[in-house]
Amino acid sequence: MKMKQLIVGAFFSLSLISGVQAQDQADYTDEQLYKYALLNVVIDQMKGEISDVVNDMIKNQEGIDGKRYVELSKAKGDEAKLDELGANDLEKQFMQLVEEEKAERITSIKTVNQELATKMLGDGGKVYKSLKQALKADEDLKARYEAIATKIQLAES
Repeated sequence: MKMKQLIVGAFFSLSLISGVQAQDQADYTDEQLYKYALLNVVIDQMKGEISDVVNDMIKNQEGIDGKRYVELSKAKGDEAKLDELGANDLEKQFMQLVEEEKAERITSIKTVNQELATKMLGDGGKVYKSLKQALKADEDLKARYEAIATKIQLAES
């Protein structure tokens, strides 16, 4: 439910956007930092859902527990390595299903990230990219961003 609310909120923010040009690090507004933080909260929640889905798949799969899944996941889909680990056909098929599910969700996350970065921050994603780089280099900007991100996370609780 929170995920849907964040996505709706993110898209609602789109209606507030005016054309934005790439900027110097010091010129980022609190509104841009808010949108960037909101985008990241949505993406982080989507990433977290991958673990939840995988855990549910493990829980619902007879014959595979968390320990066995971790052991099999080290093979990273390599058939020979799965054979070395003594994986049976059921385990191999299960691991393939898990990997397909994860890949599908990762693709969705990338699509959502690209769409939100382009539409929420504008300028074809240039502002998103420059802000992402600026946050790595500018401690003051990073502090402003973290304060805004914390407020978003607290409001979500």
